Amino acid sequence: MREVIGNAAPDNLFMFMGRFFLQTFPPFVDHLNIDELFVLPFSLDGSAYSRVQYSNTPHFAVFDGGSVTESMPEAEPLLIKKVVVVHSPRSGRSRQFTWALTSLRAAGIAVVDVLPIASLADLPPQGARWQDEGIDCVVAAGGDGLLGSVAAHVISAALPVGILPLGTGNDVARTVGIPMHIEQAVAVIRRGRRQEVDIGIARSILQEVLPAFSTSSLQIEPTQPASKSMYFVHALTVGLNVQFARTATRAPVRQHYGALTYPYAIYRALRTYKRVEVSLEFEDLALRTDASAPPTITEKSAVLHCRAAQISVVNAAVFWGPLQARVPGASLYDRVLDIVVIEDGFLQDLHYRLARLFTGKQRPAPEDYLWHTRYPELLSAQRTAIPGVHHIQARGVKIIASGQRRGVTLDGEVRGSTPVHAQVAPRQLVLLVPPSAG
Repeated sequence: MREVIGNAAPDNLFMFMGRFFLQTFPPFVDHLNIDELFVLPFSLDGSAYSRVQYSNTPHFAVFDGGSVTESMPEAEPLLIKKVVVVHSPRSGRSRQFTWALTSLRAAGIAVVDVLPIASLADLPPQGARWQDEGIDCVVAAGGDGLLGSVAAHVISAALPVGILPLGTGNDVARTVGIPMHIEQAVAVIRRGRRQEVDIGIARSILQEVLPAFSTSSLQIEPTQPASKSMYFVHALTVGLNVQFARTATRAPVRQHYGALTYPYAIYRALRTYKRVEVSLEFEDLALRTDASAPPTITEKSAVLHCRAAQISVVNAAVFWGPLQARVPGASLYDRVLDIVVIEDGFLQDLHYRLARLFTGKQRPAPEDYLWHTRYPELLSAQRTAIPGVHHIQARGVKIIASGQRRGVTLDGEVRGSTPVHAQVAPRQLVLLVPPSAG
């Protein structure tokens, strides 16, 4: 695959990207009128798809009546009066931050302090102190990358987190039904419900596997200390998405390309693509003996060795912002992570695999099942029949790239390197969610 990309002309890559989005999802529309129903002329298998309103945010659905929005457990109402606002000055919609603060105050919420996330980087968890000062909630004003850092300060104190979606994708907010409009998001903070959600935790395991690495091949990311655990609310990734994130999060790139930042970042990721020789060690697998029955969490472990284009350890189901792509079956309330591995392959086939995965309309052919028989240990754990794609649910996974360290993103930002151990965190995060959600 490297040869295919290395020899491809830029025009061909842009044609591929256009074909990928057109064949995988309807055209990208960032500012939809959510009070209307949009019928989209798009079909993978002859069925029609539409974008529909649900809890003030659009979602993809199929006309056969199946909603793609996961139901939530019953949550507790709460009236918020005093907040601390933590924000990311580099977030995609940061220009709306001043208006967001004005909207909070206009709703009768006292903003006690406003802190850039960088000011908390070297401090111990602040949640207990904020609670002692009478703070009802910490407002995370930014995107997905901000949430994990905020969680590190509040999760031990169970202090609720409200979300003002000022990021580019805002995938966690979309997963729980938080509106993208600032005033509506403020209303959720003001009179939302407390909802416990799963959260992931990641730590470096370099010391455990150090003999497998030569010191000359180590490429250390200048990020968090290797001994420090880091939280993620959306997803942890290795592979294509890392190079995408390195490009898309650079301020000069955003300033130069504006709305074309994501297409340009995809182009750069494909141009510099290198497959990952990887071992994944799954812990506490979710197994299915009957396709119609819910999974059973076991103490069974298994190992997958493959050449991967992308590894995603998913906690929140929504991907790609307004496109609202969803990992089928992923949930914030099931106490497992969804690990999706896309094996190395030709670009022409990648869009097809992703389309089948994210739409959930897989219609497997008999030969599709044969591909997965080469991994007999994982057969009862596979949630997909798509050749070249693994979808496994487990409580934890160790990701070890052969012979070298590869970058790792947490919630869309490069935060470390392999080898890494990702698990469902012992404690859940408390979010403020819409009263009508679920």
